[in-house]
Amino acid sequence: MSERREDIAVLAEYFVEQLCPDNPHELDDAVRQYLLIREYPGNVRDLKQLVTRIVQHHVGPGPITAGDIPEDERPEGGDAFKNCYEVALESAVHSALASGVSLKEIERAAGELAERIVIEEEKGNLQRAAARLGITDRALQMRRATRRHNGAGGVATV
Repeated sequence: MSERREDIAVLAEYFVEQLCPDNPHELDDAVRQYLLIREYPGNVRDLKQLVTRIVQHHVGPGPITAGDIPEDERPEGGDAFKNCYEVALESAVHSALASGVSLKEIERAAGELAERIVIEEEKGNLQRAAARLGITDRALQMRRATRRHNGAGGVATV
């Protein structure tokens, strides 16, 4: 497949439609980028297996994102994977700015979203969640209490 890179996105979308005929999901830019830079020793068969695993990992409505790529598929500290996330983040920030969202609102929404995701992944354990976020568990508790007190219980989307 290295000589037919332009076919990867088309094939991936086709596989997603096959796997989810009643509710096909769109691949976001970060996933497309990842699929384009990854090697496929088994050619189309490897691509189909990877797309199947990504779709199985995807939960809920909305596009399939880089977070749906299984952990064991993610290169450790690789610049290529970092670029996938940067593409997705850049796209989200671009959309927010185009919609008139301020930098302060973007920062707040991104922080709240990161907290919510990590707390969910750590199954409510605030100590582990805080460690992953690089803050103390007390700081995390205070941030959450402040939001509840100010009536900002929901997370804005970026």
